[in-house]
Amino acid sequence: MIRKRFSVDEILNEFNNKSNLSDLISQFVSLEPRGNSFVGKCPFHNEKTPSFNVNNDKGLFYCFGCKAGGNAINFLSKYKNYSFQESVKFLAEFAGIRISVENLEDKETNNRKYEILEVSKTFFQNCLEQNEFAIEYLKKRVGNGSTLKKFCVGYCPSDRMLIDFLKNNGFSEQEIKTSDLLIINKENKFFGRFRNRIIFPIYNTAEKVVGFGGRSLTKDTKIKYINSQESDIFKKSNILYGLKQNIETIRRMKELILLEGYMDVISLHNYEIKTAVSTMGTTLSRTQILKIWNLCDMPYVCFDGDEAGQLSAKKIAIKLLEFLTPGKSIKFIVLPVNEDPDSFLKGNSPQDFEKLKHSHKDLSELIWEIILESLEENTPEYLALLNSKINSFASKISDKTVSAEYHRFLRNKKDQYIWNLNKQNNSSRLINPKKADKFVNEKLLVNFMLFDVKICSEYVEEISKLKFKNSVLEKIKEELLYNFSQNKYNSDIQYKEKI
Repeated sequence: MIRKRFSVDEILNEFNNKSNLSDLISQFVSLEPRGNSFVGKCPFHNEKTPSFNVNNDKGLFYCFGCKAGGNAINFLSKYKNYSFQESVKFLAEFAGIRISVENLEDKETNNRKYEILEVSKTFFQNCLEQNEFAIEYLKKRVGNGSTLKKFCVGYCPSDRMLIDFLKNNGFSEQEIKTSDLLIINKENKFFGRFRNRIIFPIYNTAEKVVGFGGRSLTKDTKIKYINSQESDIFKKSNILYGLKQNIETIRRMKELILLEGYMDVISLHNYEIKTAVSTMGTTLSRTQILKIWNLCDMPYVCFDGDEAGQLSAKKIAIKLLEFLTPGKSIKFIVLPVNEDPDSFLKGNSPQDFEKLKHSHKDLSELIWEIILESLEENTPEYLALLNSKINSFASKISDKTVSAEYHRFLRNKKDQYIWNLNKQNNSSRLINPKKADKFVNEKLLVNFMLFDVKICSEYVEEISKLKFKNSVLEKIKEELLYNFSQNKYNSDIQYKEKI
């Protein structure tokens, strides 16, 4: 009987008993024997001198340069960007370990699903070459045939052509119906899910086609983009589109840019920006977040510059808070209003896009903006809500150290905001020089005569020669001069009220 559950230690022991870790890793890294170990250049950072060590006896690897290390599962998770389950499955297949009870019929069904999707991908690519309208559309959007081939972009023709092709390649009608390439309509008839659409193959981390995305070529279509339905082999929350094509550059540059759609990823690749991926929607799952951070500590998010795109970016910002750990965060590239990455690069240069990257907005700054936007007014009552909002956002962060730092940062932003608000209010009360009283100099002199008698008495003669334009002030000046002549220095309140 095959056991349903194994502990991690049991799986690793079974693997180490049947295989060598060096045999597994040498599939991806060039290793040379050295003593009881194997050494090579680390796949997780750039280095000239090999510092990556594999010990078969211990079943562990370690890099003395970047400090990456662990067992076979850790290596697959980090290098292949696999989930734990994917790593275990790969390990089991590599070593011939039967670790779970799996219905053989279901396994065979899944294999046939992979096969039919792979064959369909090739069919769609061939159809694209024969469709001038689709080719012209893609030339305007992308313009580079080699980029389209790298992403295996295709075109889906009529249902009949697709069905006939698949049948000719040995697939039964039932297999075709369950492949998700067809949809049942209200009349209980099958029609093509992707017909008359540009096709984007979607790959899992094992680089197998698990589904498709389709983009309409006509403006009158209600739904511009559609994806394959989720199935046992296609989970949207596990997929990052473009990772297959860009993963090596992402690893080498330690940079990742998260975009909204397939065309944006392809467009950036066409402009030699080969670090972009996209989700199957505008949100991020926990699995996708951890996959991204496994590849890059500080990835970018670059969504459309319109209101919808920026709202999606803010939703991602809030969701990310829960998963923040020391050294892991995200940056936001802010595009001009109504621009998307593709349109921006068409009207500008890759260097201009680099400038946008350098002027990015940090996650912490965006969270503060979100808090401020929630304020309806700058009254004491609403300002008092800032503390509770700050506490609410900081408490979303599971890591206590990061949570405390965010709380401190947001409180400082609040204090600075209120200080600037008070400064602005106070400055608005000051006299505008352009609107200053035109008799201000005459008033100042009268005030000196009232309150600085000693100085003014020395300049009685000069003051007496002055003629004020304001008749009231002129009268006060004459009365004060008379008082000076009579040695009467009375700064009576009656004068103050007139000034």
